[in-house]
Amino acid sequence: MNNKDSLLSRTTPPPITMMSAFSLPGVRRRVLESGIEMIIYDKCVEPVNFMTYIAPGGSSDLKSPASAALGSILRREGTKSFSGDEINGILDYNSAWLKTETGELTSSIAMRSLNSTLAATLPVFKEMIFEPTFPEHALAVRREGLAKNIEVSMNDVDFLAACASDRLTKGHSHPAAKVDTPDEIRAITRNDLLDDFNSTISPSSGKLFIAGNISPEIESLIAETFSTVPSAGNGSTADPLPYSPAPALTTERISKPDALQSAVIMTIPTIPRSHPDYIALHIAVSALGGYFGSRLMGNIREELGLTYGISASLLGSIPGSYIQIYADTDCSNVGRLCDEVRNELTNLAANPPEKDELMRLKQYLLSSQARILDNPFSTISYYISAYTSGIPDGYFESKLKQIEKLTPDRIAEVSSKYIRPELLLTAIAGK
Repeated sequence: MNNKDSLLSRTTPPPITMMSAFSLPGVRRRVLESGIEMIIYDKCVEPVNFMTYIAPGGSSDLKSPASAALGSILRREGTKSFSGDEINGILDYNSAWLKTETGELTSSIAMRSLNSTLAATLPVFKEMIFEPTFPEHALAVRREGLAKNIEVSMNDVDFLAACASDRLTKGHSHPAAKVDTPDEIRAITRNDLLDDFNSTISPSSGKLFIAGNISPEIESLIAETFSTVPSAGNGSTADPLPYSPAPALTTERISKPDALQSAVIMTIPTIPRSHPDYIALHIAVSALGGYFGSRLMGNIREELGLTYGISASLLGSIPGSYIQIYADTDCSNVGRLCDEVRNELTNLAANPPEKDELMRLKQYLLSSQARILDNPFSTISYYISAYTSGIPDGYFESKLKQIEKLTPDRIAEVSSKYIRPELLLTAIAGK
Protein backbone atom coordinates (compact mmCIF):
# COMPACT_ATOMS: atom_id res chain seq x y z
CA MET A 1 0.00 0.00 0.00
CA ASN A 2 1.45 3.38 -0.96
CA ASN A 3 1.08 6.59 1.01
CA LYS A 4 -1.69 7.81 -1.28
CA ASP A 5 -3.78 4.68 -0.68
CA SER A 6 -3.30 4.95 3.09
CA LEU A 7 -4.85 8.41 3.26
CA LEU A 8 -8.53 8.74 4.15
CA SER A 9 -10.68 9.59 1.16
CA ARG A 10 -11.88 13.20 1.30
CA THR A 11 -14.80 12.31 -0.98
CA THR A 12 -16.33 9.91 1.53
CA PRO A 13 -17.88 11.55 4.59
CA PRO A 14 -17.32 9.84 7.93
CA PRO A 15 -20.25 7.83 9.31
CA ILE A 16 -22.70 9.66 11.56
CA THR A 17 -23.19 8.03 14.94
CA MET A 18 -25.08 9.10 18.05
CA MET A 19 -23.07 10.37 20.98
CA SER A 20 -22.40 7.97 23.81
CA ALA A 21 -24.20 8.37 27.12
CA PHE A 22 -23.08 11.01 29.59
CA SER A 23 -24.48 12.59 32.75
CA LEU A 24 -24.23 15.77 34.81
CA PRO A 25 -21.69 15.34 37.62
CA GLY A 26 -22.81 16.16 41.14
CA VAL A 27 -21.61 18.90 43.47
CA ARG A 28 -20.94 19.12 47.20
CA ARG A 29 -22.84 21.55 49.39
CA ARG A 30 -21.67 23.08 52.64
CA VAL A 31 -23.30 25.76 54.78
CA LEU A 32 -20.89 28.01 56.68
CA GLU A 33 -21.40 29.56 60.10
CA SER A 34 -22.18 32.88 58.40
CA GLY A 35 -25.13 31.28 56.59
CA ILE A 36 -23.46 31.29 53.17
CA GLU A 37 -23.97 28.07 51.23
CA MET A 38 -20.95 26.79 49.29
CA ILE A 39 -21.66 24.70 46.16
CA ILE A 40 -18.43 22.95 45.19
CA TYR A 41 -17.35 21.14 42.03
CA ASP A 42 -13.76 20.00 42.48
CA LYS A 43 -13.09 17.76 39.48
CA CYS A 44 -10.14 19.67 38.06
CA VAL A 45 -6.45 18.86 37.66
CA GLU A 46 -5.04 22.33 37.02
CA PRO A 47 -4.30 24.38 40.19
CA VAL A 48 -6.93 27.07 39.51
CA ASN A 49 -10.26 28.05 41.01
CA PHE A 50 -13.40 29.88 39.91
CA MET A 51 -15.70 31.47 42.52
CA THR A 52 -19.04 33.18 41.93
CA TYR A 53 -21.03 34.79 44.72
CA ILE A 54 -24.74 35.16 43.93
CA ALA A 55 -26.82 37.60 45.97
CA PRO A 56 -30.56 38.21 45.72
CA GLY A 57 -31.58 41.47 44.12
CA GLY A 58 -31.33 42.29 40.45
CA SER A 59 -32.55 44.96 38.07
CA SER A 60 -36.20 44.16 38.87
CA ASP A 61 -35.73 44.52 42.64
CA LEU A 62 -33.64 47.68 42.94
CA LYS A 63 -34.37 51.36 42.41
CA SER A 64 -33.78 51.11 38.68
CA PRO A 65 -31.91 48.99 36.12
CA ALA A 66 -29.26 51.71 35.90
CA SER A 67 -28.66 51.84 39.66
CA ALA A 68 -28.36 48.04 39.65
CA ALA A 69 -25.80 48.21 36.84
CA LEU A 70 -23.80 50.98 38.51
CA GLY A 71 -23.80 49.17 41.84
CA SER A 72 -22.39 46.11 40.11
CA ILE A 73 -19.72 48.00 38.14
CA LEU A 74 -18.53 49.99 41.17
CA ARG A 75 -17.76 46.89 43.27
CA ARG A 76 -14.20 46.98 41.95
CA GLU A 77 -13.78 50.74 42.37
CA GLY A 78 -13.22 50.69 46.12
CA THR A 79 -13.90 48.82 49.36
CA LYS A 80 -13.34 49.45 53.07
CA SER A 81 -9.64 48.49 52.91
CA PHE A 82 -8.74 48.81 49.22
CA SER A 83 -8.95 51.63 46.69
CA GLY A 84 -9.90 50.91 43.10
CA ASP A 85 -6.27 51.16 42.01
CA GLU A 86 -5.20 48.76 44.75
CA ILE A 87 -7.90 46.26 43.78
CA ASN A 88 -6.87 46.31 40.14
CA GLY A 89 -3.18 46.10 41.08
CA ILE A 90 -3.67 43.06 43.32
CA LEU A 91 -5.81 41.26 40.75
CA ASP A 92 -3.44 42.00 37.88
CA TYR A 93 -0.28 41.13 39.81
CA ASN A 94 -1.75 37.78 40.85
CA SER A 95 -3.19 36.95 37.40
CA ALA A 96 -6.78 37.00 38.66
CA TRP A 97 -9.85 37.71 36.53
CA LEU A 98 -12.95 39.47 37.86
CA LYS A 99 -16.47 39.96 36.50
CA THR A 100 -19.57 41.56 38.01
CA GLU A 101 -23.08 41.13 36.59
CA THR A 102 -26.64 42.07 37.42
CA GLY A 103 -29.48 39.86 36.29
CA GLU A 104 -33.20 40.34 36.56
CA LEU A 105 -33.44 38.84 40.06
CA THR A 106 -29.85 38.38 41.24
CA SER A 107 -26.45 40.03 41.16
CA SER A 108 -23.13 38.25 40.98
CA ILE A 109 -19.43 38.80 41.37
CA ALA A 110 -17.03 36.20 40.00
CA MET A 111 -13.27 35.69 40.26
CA ARG A 112 -10.87 33.25 38.65
CA SER A 113 -7.58 32.87 40.44
CA LEU A 114 -4.53 30.64 40.73
CA ASN A 115 -4.55 28.45 43.81
CA SER A 116 -1.04 29.68 44.60
CA THR A 117 -2.20 33.32 44.82
CA LEU A 118 -5.67 32.82 46.32
CA ALA A 119 -4.55 33.95 49.77
CA ALA A 120 -3.72 37.36 48.24
CA THR A 121 -6.86 37.76 46.10
CA LEU A 122 -9.47 36.30 48.45
CA PRO A 123 -9.59 39.24 50.92
CA VAL A 124 -10.20 41.63 48.02
CA PHE A 125 -12.95 39.41 46.63
CA LYS A 126 -14.67 39.20 50.02
CA GLU A 127 -14.60 42.97 50.56
CA MET A 128 -16.01 43.64 47.11
CA ILE A 129 -18.99 41.48 48.09
CA PHE A 130 -19.66 42.77 51.60
CA GLU A 131 -17.90 46.14 51.98
CA PRO A 132 -17.99 48.17 48.76
CA THR A 133 -17.82 51.94 49.23
CA PHE A 134 -19.15 53.19 45.86
CA PRO A 135 -16.75 56.17 45.78
CA GLU A 136 -18.21 59.42 44.46
CA HIS A 137 -15.47 60.13 41.91
CA ALA A 138 -15.79 56.69 40.33
CA LEU A 139 -19.59 56.94 40.38
CA ALA A 140 -19.47 60.23 38.48
CA VAL A 141 -17.32 58.71 35.70
CA ARG A 142 -19.27 55.46 35.40
CA ARG A 143 -22.64 57.20 35.62
CA GLU A 144 -21.83 59.57 32.78
CA GLY A 145 -20.48 56.71 30.68
CA LEU A 146 -23.69 54.73 31.17
CA ALA A 147 -25.83 57.78 30.31
CA LYS A 148 -23.83 58.32 27.11
CA ASN A 149 -24.23 54.65 26.16
CA ILE A 150 -28.00 54.92 26.51
CA GLU A 151 -28.02 58.09 24.39
CA VAL A 152 -26.21 56.20 21.64
CA SER A 153 -28.42 53.13 22.01
CA MET A 154 -31.56 55.22 21.54
CA ASN A 155 -30.57 55.44 17.86
CA ASP A 156 -29.95 51.68 17.50
CA VAL A 157 -32.87 49.74 15.99
CA ASP A 158 -31.82 46.52 17.75
CA PHE A 159 -31.94 48.23 21.15
CA LEU A 160 -35.25 49.94 20.40
CA ALA A 161 -36.86 46.71 19.20
CA ALA A 162 -35.60 44.86 22.28
CA CYS A 163 -37.09 47.50 24.58
CA ALA A 164 -40.42 47.35 22.76
CA SER A 165 -40.41 43.56 22.86
CA ASP A 166 -39.79 43.60 26.62
CA ARG A 167 -42.79 45.88 27.08
CA LEU A 168 -44.98 43.57 25.01
CA THR A 169 -43.75 40.32 26.54
CA LYS A 170 -43.19 41.28 30.18
CA GLY A 171 -45.69 44.10 30.59
CA HIS A 172 -45.41 47.87 30.15
CA SER A 173 -45.31 48.40 33.92
CA HIS A 174 -43.09 45.43 34.76
CA PRO A 175 -39.73 46.47 36.27
CA ALA A 176 -37.88 44.17 33.84
CA ALA A 177 -39.23 46.27 30.95
CA LYS A 178 -38.07 49.61 32.35
CA VAL A 179 -35.30 51.53 30.60
CA ASP A 180 -33.74 54.50 32.37
CA THR A 181 -33.37 57.72 30.42
CA PRO A 182 -30.01 59.51 30.38
CA ASP A 183 -31.42 62.15 32.77
CA GLU A 184 -32.64 59.47 35.19
CA ILE A 185 -29.19 57.85 35.13
CA ARG A 186 -27.46 61.17 35.83
CA ALA A 187 -29.74 61.66 38.86
CA ILE A 188 -28.56 58.46 40.59
CA THR A 189 -26.66 59.17 43.82
CA ARG A 190 -24.27 57.26 46.04
CA ASN A 191 -27.04 56.97 48.63
CA ASP A 192 -29.19 55.21 46.03
CA LEU A 193 -26.47 52.60 45.56
CA LEU A 194 -26.01 52.16 49.31
CA ASP A 195 -29.77 51.71 49.74
CA ASP A 196 -29.81 49.07 47.01
CA PHE A 197 -26.85 47.29 48.58
CA ASN A 198 -28.33 47.26 52.09
CA SER A 199 -31.68 46.02 50.83
CA THR A 200 -30.27 42.96 49.09
CA ILE A 201 -26.97 41.75 50.59
CA SER A 202 -27.36 39.11 53.29
CA PRO A 203 -25.06 36.16 54.05
CA SER A 204 -27.94 33.83 54.87
CA SER A 205 -29.35 34.26 51.37
CA GLY A 206 -26.05 34.21 49.49
CA LYS A 207 -24.64 31.32 47.45
CA LEU A 208 -20.94 30.81 46.76
CA PHE A 209 -20.33 28.57 43.72
CA ILE A 210 -16.79 27.18 43.52
CA ALA A 211 -15.09 25.11 40.82
CA GLY A 212 -11.53 24.03 40.10
CA ASN A 213 -8.82 22.07 41.84
CA ILE A 214 -10.35 22.57 45.27
CA SER A 215 -7.96 20.78 47.59
CA PRO A 216 -8.77 20.49 51.31
CA GLU A 217 -6.39 23.38 51.93
CA ILE A 218 -8.07 25.62 49.34
CA GLU A 219 -11.54 24.73 50.61
CA SER A 220 -10.49 25.46 54.20
CA LEU A 221 -9.06 28.84 53.17
CA ILE A 222 -12.31 29.82 51.42
CA ALA A 223 -14.50 28.48 54.22
CA GLU A 224 -12.49 30.26 56.90
CA THR A 225 -12.63 33.53 54.95
CA PHE A 226 -16.40 33.43 54.47
CA SER A 227 -17.40 31.91 57.82
CA THR A 228 -17.30 35.38 59.36
CA VAL A 229 -18.52 38.34 57.32
CA PRO A 230 -19.26 41.96 58.23
CA SER A 231 -22.75 42.93 59.25
CA ALA A 232 -24.65 43.51 56.05
CA GLY A 233 -28.15 44.34 54.88
CA ASN A 234 -31.34 42.43 55.41
CA GLY A 235 -31.62 40.80 51.99
CA SER A 236 -35.34 41.53 51.93
CA THR A 237 -36.19 41.37 48.22
CA ALA A 238 -39.82 40.98 47.21
CA ASP A 239 -41.22 37.90 45.49
CA PRO A 240 -40.72 38.07 41.70
CA LEU A 241 -43.51 39.85 39.86
CA PRO A 242 -44.93 37.60 37.10
CA TYR A 243 -44.84 38.86 33.53
CA SER A 244 -48.01 40.44 32.17
CA PRO A 245 -47.85 40.17 28.36
CA ALA A 246 -49.90 42.16 25.90
CA PRO A 247 -52.84 40.56 24.05
CA ALA A 248 -51.88 38.16 21.27
CA LEU A 249 -51.14 39.68 17.84
CA THR A 250 -50.18 43.05 19.34
CA THR A 251 -47.56 44.89 17.27
CA GLU A 252 -45.45 47.84 18.39
CA ARG A 253 -43.53 49.89 15.81
CA ILE A 254 -40.75 52.38 16.53
CA SER A 255 -39.99 54.70 13.63
CA LYS A 256 -36.36 55.49 12.73
CA PRO A 257 -36.59 57.22 9.34
CA ASP A 258 -32.83 57.15 8.75
CA ALA A 259 -32.39 53.44 9.57
CA LEU A 260 -30.67 51.31 6.92
CA GLN A 261 -32.19 48.14 8.38
CA SER A 262 -35.12 47.21 10.57
CA ALA A 263 -34.93 44.99 13.65
CA VAL A 264 -37.78 42.53 14.12
CA ILE A 265 -38.44 40.64 17.36
CA MET A 266 -41.42 38.29 17.56
CA THR A 267 -42.31 36.59 20.85
CA ILE A 268 -44.83 34.13 22.24
CA PRO A 269 -45.42 34.03 26.02
CA THR A 270 -45.47 30.39 27.03
CA ILE A 271 -45.34 27.70 29.72
CA PRO A 272 -42.98 27.79 32.74
CA ARG A 273 -39.95 25.57 33.19
CA SER A 274 -41.89 23.39 35.63
CA HIS A 275 -44.43 22.38 32.95
CA PRO A 276 -44.13 18.76 31.66
CA ASP A 277 -44.02 20.01 28.05
CA TYR A 278 -41.24 22.57 28.60
CA ILE A 279 -38.31 20.40 27.49
CA ALA A 280 -40.15 19.17 24.39
CA LEU A 281 -41.03 22.78 23.58
CA HIS A 282 -37.38 23.78 23.95
CA ILE A 283 -36.47 21.05 21.45
CA ALA A 284 -39.15 22.20 18.99
CA VAL A 285 -37.95 25.81 19.21
CA SER A 286 -34.42 24.58 18.49
CA ALA A 287 -35.73 22.89 15.33
CA LEU A 288 -37.41 26.15 14.36
CA GLY A 289 -34.42 28.47 14.80
CA GLY A 290 -31.94 27.28 17.41
CA TYR A 291 -28.97 26.35 15.20
CA PHE A 292 -27.52 27.01 11.76
CA GLY A 293 -29.42 24.14 10.11
CA SER A 294 -32.78 25.20 11.54
CA ARG A 295 -35.96 25.87 9.57
CA LEU A 296 -35.78 29.67 9.84
CA MET A 297 -32.14 29.80 8.76
CA GLY A 298 -32.71 27.40 5.88
CA ASN A 299 -35.66 29.32 4.45
CA ILE A 300 -35.36 32.99 5.41
CA ARG A 301 -31.56 33.28 5.18
CA GLU A 302 -30.39 30.56 2.77
CA GLU A 303 -33.27 30.36 0.28
CA LEU A 304 -34.82 33.83 0.38
CA GLY A 305 -31.84 35.95 1.47
CA LEU A 306 -33.98 38.21 3.64
CA THR A 307 -31.49 38.39 6.51
CA TYR A 308 -27.92 37.59 7.40
CA GLY A 309 -29.10 35.67 10.46
CA ILE A 310 -32.31 34.73 12.23
CA SER A 311 -32.73 32.82 15.46
CA ALA A 312 -35.39 31.40 17.74
CA SER A 313 -34.93 30.58 21.40
CA LEU A 314 -36.98 29.64 24.44
CA LEU A 315 -36.16 31.95 27.34
CA GLY A 316 -37.24 30.66 30.72
CA SER A 317 -36.98 32.55 33.99
CA ILE A 318 -38.74 32.61 37.33
CA PRO A 319 -41.19 35.44 36.43
CA GLY A 320 -42.16 33.82 33.12
CA SER A 321 -41.10 32.18 29.87
CA TYR A 322 -41.38 33.14 26.22
CA ILE A 323 -40.28 32.12 22.75
CA GLN A 324 -38.26 34.79 20.96
CA ILE A 325 -37.55 35.08 17.22
CA TYR A 326 -35.06 37.77 16.19
CA ALA A 327 -33.74 39.09 12.87
CA ASP A 328 -32.48 42.22 11.11
CA THR A 329 -33.61 42.84 7.56
CA ASP A 330 -33.81 45.51 4.89
CA CYS A 331 -36.62 47.93 5.71
CA SER A 332 -38.47 46.97 2.54
CA ASN A 333 -38.53 43.28 3.53
CA VAL A 334 -40.09 43.53 6.99
CA GLY A 335 -43.55 42.44 5.92
CA ARG A 336 -42.28 39.51 3.87
CA LEU A 337 -39.98 38.35 6.68
CA CYS A 338 -42.85 38.38 9.18
CA ASP A 339 -45.06 36.44 6.77
CA GLU A 340 -42.36 33.81 6.25
CA VAL A 341 -41.87 33.41 10.01
CA ARG A 342 -45.59 32.79 10.43
CA ASN A 343 -45.48 30.24 7.61
CA GLU A 344 -42.59 28.40 9.26
CA LEU A 345 -44.46 28.25 12.58
CA THR A 346 -47.40 26.61 10.84
CA ASN A 347 -45.16 24.31 8.82
CA LEU A 348 -43.28 23.05 11.89
CA ALA A 349 -46.47 21.51 13.28
CA ALA A 350 -47.68 20.23 9.91
CA ASN A 351 -44.32 18.87 8.69
CA PRO A 352 -42.01 18.24 11.67
CA PRO A 353 -38.36 17.17 11.23
CA GLU A 354 -37.77 13.54 10.33
CA LYS A 355 -35.03 11.30 8.97
CA ASP A 356 -31.81 13.29 8.31
CA GLU A 357 -33.19 16.55 9.69
CA LEU A 358 -34.28 14.82 12.87
CA MET A 359 -30.84 13.19 13.20
CA ARG A 360 -29.08 16.56 12.79
CA LEU A 361 -31.37 18.10 15.39
CA LYS A 362 -30.65 15.34 17.90
CA GLN A 363 -26.91 15.60 17.33
CA TYR A 364 -27.01 19.37 17.82
CA LEU A 365 -29.01 19.06 21.03
CA LEU A 366 -26.75 16.34 22.42
CA SER A 367 -23.59 18.27 21.59
CA SER A 368 -25.07 21.37 23.27
CA GLN A 369 -25.68 19.35 26.41
CA ALA A 370 -22.20 17.86 26.23
CA ARG A 371 -20.63 21.35 26.08
CA ILE A 372 -21.86 21.90 29.63
CA LEU A 373 -19.30 19.25 30.62
CA ASP A 374 -16.40 20.76 28.64
CA ASN A 375 -14.56 21.90 31.77
CA PRO A 376 -15.20 22.52 35.48
CA PHE A 377 -16.03 26.17 34.85
CA SER A 378 -18.75 25.38 32.31
CA THR A 379 -20.16 22.73 34.63
CA ILE A 380 -20.43 25.05 37.62
CA SER A 381 -21.91 27.70 35.30
CA TYR A 382 -24.78 25.31 34.62
CA TYR A 383 -25.45 25.03 38.35
CA ILE A 384 -25.37 28.82 38.60
CA SER A 385 -27.90 29.14 35.77
CA ALA A 386 -30.08 26.49 37.38
CA TYR A 387 -30.19 28.56 40.57
CA THR A 388 -30.75 31.98 38.97
CA SER A 389 -33.25 30.82 36.32
CA GLY A 390 -35.24 28.33 38.35
CA ILE A 391 -34.21 25.20 36.43
CA PRO A 392 -35.72 22.24 38.32
CA ASP A 393 -33.68 19.33 39.70
CA GLY A 394 -33.27 16.50 37.20
CA TYR A 395 -33.71 18.80 34.19
CA PHE A 396 -30.38 17.82 32.60
CA GLU A 397 -31.09 14.08 32.75
CA SER A 398 -34.69 14.50 31.66
CA LYS A 399 -33.62 16.50 28.63
CA LEU A 400 -31.15 13.81 27.56
CA LYS A 401 -33.88 11.15 27.77
CA GLN A 402 -36.32 13.24 25.76
CA ILE A 403 -33.72 13.92 23.07
CA GLU A 404 -33.02 10.20 22.73
CA LYS A 405 -36.75 9.38 22.44
CA LEU A 406 -37.54 12.35 20.19
CA THR A 407 -40.04 11.69 17.39
CA PRO A 408 -41.60 13.86 14.68
CA ASP A 409 -44.99 13.39 16.31
CA ARG A 410 -43.77 14.86 19.61
CA ILE A 411 -42.38 17.94 17.86
CA ALA A 412 -45.64 18.37 15.94
CA GLU A 413 -47.65 18.01 19.15
CA VAL A 414 -45.92 20.76 21.13
CA SER A 415 -45.58 23.00 18.06
CA SER A 416 -49.33 22.90 17.40
CA LYS A 417 -50.03 23.70 21.07
CA TYR A 418 -47.51 26.44 21.78
CA ILE A 419 -45.78 27.74 18.60
CA ARG A 420 -48.77 29.22 16.82
CA PRO A 421 -48.78 32.33 14.60
CA GLU A 422 -51.94 33.67 16.28
CA LEU A 423 -50.04 33.99 19.57
CA LEU A 424 -47.26 36.25 18.27
CA LEU A 425 -46.31 39.62 19.71
CA THR A 426 -44.23 41.70 17.30
CA ALA A 427 -41.81 44.59 17.86
CA ILE A 428 -40.34 46.40 14.84
CA ALA A 429 -37.85 49.27 14.84
CA GLY A 430 -36.78 50.95 11.61
CA LYS A 431 -38.32 52.85 8.70
